[in-house]
Amino acid sequence: MPFDTPTSNASERLALPAPVIQRLAGTDLVARGSVNVISIKAIRAWAGEWWSHKRADVWTYVERKLHDHLDRQDLRARISDSEFLIAMNQDQGLAAQATSVKILEDVLTHLLGAASLTDLGIRSVIGLEDGAAVCRRIDPAIVLAARARRDSARSPVRIAVEPADEARRTPVAFTTAGGAALRVDFTLEHVVSLRRNITTAVRIEPMVTHLASGRQTSARTLTKLSDRDIAFIDESTLKYAAVFARSAQGPSTPELILPASFRTLGTQRGRDLLTGTAGLSLSLLRGGVMIELVDVTRGTPAGRLLEVVGLLRALTRGVIARVPPDKEALRVLRDARLAGLALDGSDLSGEAAKIAMDIMNFGGSARGLAPMTVLQGLPAEGYFAAAETAGLTHASLRAAYPLAKQAAA
Repeated sequence: MPFDTPTSNASERLALPAPVIQRLAGTDLVARGSVNVISIKAIRAWAGEWWSHKRADVWTYVERKLHDHLDRQDLRARISDSEFLIAMNQDQGLAAQATSVKILEDVLTHLLGAASLTDLGIRSVIGLEDGAAVCRRIDPAIVLAARARRDSARSPVRIAVEPADEARRTPVAFTTAGGAALRVDFTLEHVVSLRRNITTAVRIEPMVTHLASGRQTSARTLTKLSDRDIAFIDESTLKYAAVFARSAQGPSTPELILPASFRTLGTQRGRDLLTGTAGLSLSLLRGGVMIELVDVTRGTPAGRLLEVVGLLRALTRGVIARVPPDKEALRVLRDARLAGLALDGSDLSGEAAKIAMDIMNFGGSARGLAPMTVLQGLPAEGYFAAAETAGLTHASLRAAYPLAKQAAA
């Protein structure tokens, strides 16, 4: 194997030039998972005894690809005969790894005609010690799987999940206070970075079905349920999320987005439920779980929202607010220090021109309110282009079926 390390978990040290060490020192780039090393040892092996004659041209081509994919302020440096270090200011974790993989894919495909998994030598820099980078090898198969728009058995967050454990928690059924029998199926949505075309978060989506009619209940209908019924759905969502929380830890994995009601988490009992659910320890919540408040509207009290968001931020990785396509609903969010804002596809209706206008208006109104702006639950991939045009950072396709039913279809 041209790019050889003992195991995927083994670390190794690579000497770095002093100027590179100085550029990285005092920044949080390594801690954020924004620094990677790409290896072109496969090309050096192919060139053989001609490497000394060809390497200058190879280096020039790698530099061209680095220029194509990186921003001006990003750090790039050749640190050895066949290795290049990349440090990205805006991207981290899987997004940064995906860029490194894409650059190396382009180089290998151009010079070797193909880019095999064994030749995709990418290391993540996890520390700096005594003038050297402490690195861990990245499994490129995980990065490639994260390019998928939809959930599958190969989704990165599913790597350590037992299917039977998931199956025990979905679906769940209950009878509402009004006597309606409902079933909740949980699915996962890949939240894709529009900038890097990679899944950077996985969102849980509760799909509620009215058993008597077989119809799926809309999000707006769910808001009319009693507090007790909403709390049951939220509690079931928390139990389902516990299956995936351990797989969403650290900068090299997608974060887990967990939707829940402001009505539930706005109470002490609801927050106790969040931290008291088996499998959702405080360290796991802070390590990779984000809360999506699903029912923030123009009527949400601004002061109370700020208080609840502050409390949840102390317990989790961050808080996202799902809002309707209503500019007034965003006014209460201006000082909330949210990690993200989300507009759901189920809230978009009407002619195509109206939907496009709603998306553009959301992009304009949400700008500057949160670092992550998401157009989620989309019925078709064509809306990704609309989201990007609107200046949004992420988009996701609605998961149509639970994974087990997808496999059986």
